[in-house]
Amino acid sequence: MPTLRIMSFNVRGSFVNDGANVWPARAALNVSTLKRHAPDLVGFQEIQTGNLETYARDWNGRRFERGPQYNNREPFCYPSVAWDPGKLTLASRDEFWVSETPEAYSASWETACIRSAQLLRFAFEAGAPPLVFLNTHLDHVSKAARLEGAKLIVRKLEALAKGAAAVVVTGDFNADPDGEPYAVFRDAGYRDAYRECGHADGPDVFTFHAFTGRRVAKPDHGRIDWILLRDGARSIEARSFEILRDAEPPLYPSDHYPVVAEVEV
Repeated sequence: MPTLRIMSFNVRGSFVNDGANVWPARAALNVSTLKRHAPDLVGFQEIQTGNLETYARDWNGRRFERGPQYNNREPFCYPSVAWDPGKLTLASRDEFWVSETPEAYSASWETACIRSAQLLRFAFEAGAPPLVFLNTHLDHVSKAARLEGAKLIVRKLEALAKGAAAVVVTGDFNADPDGEPYAVFRDAGYRDAYRECGHADGPDVFTFHAFTGRRVAKPDHGRIDWILLRDGARSIEARSFEILRDAEPPLYPSDHYPVVAEVEV
């Protein structure tokens, strides 16, 4: 059965003034992290055109779909997806905004930022059911927007992933695994690749670190980057999971640690 290395990575945009960790200073470390861990399929959050330009130049052998713009104004971010064309073939794609009017660039539920999602269908072989991959980024302020956004994504996947071999969801959910958005996915049959591999959550487990390498002492700032799996026409299982702590302090690839799961479909 096919085995894939799947990553979720909030890369922090290229047009943000992050002091020592401004994008030109950390771009090489960011790219080297991707090359070192060699994911076959990546869901990126907060990616901006400057990040994409760097990847197009320095990370060869990957295809990209940028996805629908989000944030309230320029410079926009995109829920971009990259993949190895030697492993996967793109069959079709959909996109929507995380709002009450998902067909349009729009905001709901007192979200601080307009948010979006991108869904891609990948073919393993002719005639076989596709792998459905959805990548998103939920709001960092509004609890209601995170909860209702999770519900919307689950409903959308029910409609858009019919007959899939399996479904994978990646994203920065801005919520810890003991919160309501996580429960929405769990109750809909999605499994957390991190926990499926036997890992437990605790005070020392986190993905967001604000360029410090340490957990930020705030609610919903622990393990907020997830890889979720759901069976379809074929099974999907996580074989391993890592929170990747690559760093060259004071430089970090991003203000989030990327996460990667090896899955079998």
